[in-house]
Amino acid sequence: MDYRESSGLIFVRLHQNEDLFENLRRICTESGLKVGIIVSGIGMLKQAELNYYVESGRYSPILLPEPLELVSLTGSVIHQDGECHVHAHAVLARENKETVAGHLSKAKVNVTSEIVILKTDVPARREMDPVTGLMALTFRGERHEPDSH
Repeated sequence: MDYRESSGLIFVRLHQNEDLFENLRRICTESGLKVGIIVSGIGMLKQAELNYYVESGRYSPILLPEPLELVSLTGSVIHQDGECHVHAHAVLARENKETVAGHLSKAKVNVTSEIVILKTDVPARREMDPVTGLMALTFRGERHEPDSH
């Protein structure tokens, strides 16, 4: 893994067989990132697991062991309670150009991947939502009231 940070942006290059999530968590820790937005991600993955939300905290997973083009990766990275939490969604393409998409929970890099993370000071965290059963995005600190214009 290689990464560089400048002006609040972290540019990442992951290499063959590296674990996507393990390395994103490592970057979070090493860079002092508290809250970040995964702005983009491209490259190739393998051994990817995509999930589809079914109901109250239950997902329908699918494991995709074959090499897949990473067409798009978006999400957030939040450091809280001593851990980095990565919430990512991906669009992946097979060799025949068929795409699959969903909540990405596991993946290894096949050949290479490039990811850009934007650091932010938005006071975000994840907390269990009893209605959905999900670790939902919440905001701590001062409450922002929308403009009335």
